[in-house]
Amino acid sequence: MPKPPIDPDSFDKVNFVIDSWTTGCDAPWYIYIETMKPAAIEAFFALLAFGTGDVVRGIFRPKGLGRRTGKRKGKWRRRLPAFPEIGNTIGRQIGSVTGATDYTRWRAGAITLWRIDLAMQSALLLWLVADIAEDFVFNWTSLLYESYWCLPDPPGRFSYRNIPTPTKGAWVWWREGYSTEDYEHGPPNWGFLSGSTGTKGATIAATATFSEVPGYPPPTYCAVRIVGKDSGVVYGETASDTPDADGSFRIPVKADIGPSTRFEVRSYHGPSWARVGNGVVLGMENL
Repeated sequence: MPKPPIDPDSFDKVNFVIDSWTTGCDAPWYIYIETMKPAAIEAFFALLAFGTGDVVRGIFRPKGLGRRTGKRKGKWRRRLPAFPEIGNTIGRQIGSVTGATDYTRWRAGAITLWRIDLAMQSALLLWLVADIAEDFVFNWTSLLYESYWCLPDPPGRFSYRNIPTPTKGAWVWWREGYSTEDYEHGPPNWGFLSGSTGTKGATIAATATFSEVPGYPPPTYCAVRIVGKDSGVVYGETASDTPDADGSFRIPVKADIGPSTRFEVRSYHGPSWARVGNGVVLGMENL
């Protein structure tokens, strides 16, 4: 999905708008209306805004200034609604009270300058409308594509935890079970003793904690691996013979697994019995 530029110029805005409407979005119609409202309100007030220059022009602008088009001008005026120029209107009201708009006060040369200024102001008005329209469409599409409906779907993922088992024998690769679900939005998926990837493959990570069983020697070597359930291929393995300060081992492992593959997490320790658990298995779909 397109992402609004952080510091957009006109070229970036146009490209973003084109990309937005080209890629499309599955948002319902009311989301388009909701995201349009703030942009439309901002554009409306931008059109109504005026400066002191507009007021001054309204005060001193001569009466009857405009194109000499006779009846045709009036005909077009009746067909096309005029957008209110608030600053100019305020200035004309002030000018009518003070008499500053009296046509006879201006000489012919000054009238010509006023006509030139009128043409320039008309061109600037068109430029303003185009600029506001550009900002309106950019602001609208930016809000639309930052909404929930138009955000790209997050990759599939899961998280499961387990608790320590009472005891497990030494020098055996045990299948680790993770039964407590934190979340799952598959694929990939997990089902207690094994998991599976989807059509894109996944990155799988797991941890296991090995601790001493009272009455038995503490573990001195521990390992965790991720293997293919059907093929037995080892996708990732981590081992250690250095315990933590409390004498336990906390072993993490990570592996990238291809599409449509079943996998397991297995643990290994020695030289004697140990408690294994307090771990987690995580999966994230590859993009």
